[in-house]
Amino acid sequence: MSTPENDTSMNPALRFMVDHMVIKLGKHSRILGFDADWDLPIRTHELIVRANREHRVFLTRNTKLLDEYPAVDHVFWLDTTHPVEQLQRVIAAYDIDPHARMFTRCIRCNVELLPVEDKATIRQHVHPNVYKRHDQFFTCPNCGTVFWKGTHVANTCRKLDLETP
Repeated sequence: MSTPENDTSMNPALRFMVDHMVIKLGKHSRILGFDADWDLPIRTHELIVRANREHRVFLTRNTKLLDEYPAVDHVFWLDTTHPVEQLQRVIAAYDIDPHARMFTRCIRCNVELLPVEDKATIRQHVHPNVYKRHDQFFTCPNCGTVFWKGTHVANTCRKLDLETP
């Protein structure tokens, strides 16, 4: 089992498995563009097995992890219940630039977004005012959701206690 302090084998493209205790942290991690996976219906034991198989860092607040579950290859324990503080601890522990990949991943599906080449193709999927005000759009290749960098970017940065890029 390893933590960021003693783990020199970590892949620079961090991938996380989020347990049931820190789902909001997983959502915030996706906002920052990191592959953060979870599956509410499955047990913690199965999440750990998947995390190990997929070489993911297991993020948890579970203090009984060592006693009740299989060994975790890469784990980061969080000592706070506040999701923004959790995110700040992960950012610091893994020396993450929170702006480098912000808003590049679907927050629903956890896949990388694709730029829309022809704005006209998404016209029917966004409000007319949004269509007029923005030139750059992104889509999720899995669910088809259309994204753009509107006022929510500054609002989200404020909520996550990050500077607006």
